[in-house]
Amino acid sequence: MDIHLARKMVSAAFESGRVLGNLLPVLKQSLPPEEYRACAHDLGVAIDATNTALLARAISAHPELETEIDAAMQQRGFY
Repeated sequence: MDIHLARKMVSAAFESGRVLGNLLPVLKQSLPPEEYRACAHDLGVAIDATNTALLARAISAHPELETEIDAAMQQRGFY
């Protein structure tokens, strides 16, 4: 995998996390507390699975991405 594809995978992982995370306030307003907790947990599992799969593969192929990701988070607060 080339570095450009690895960067796209990293970006997709973070973007999917943001999209799924944006559901949380809507769910909290719309669902009873117990149902919200279950949905929030499921979203957390989905975000973790996506991040683990995409980030691990991209960083495994290009370990220097870890430093790049950290620097972007420090400078901009996002990747």
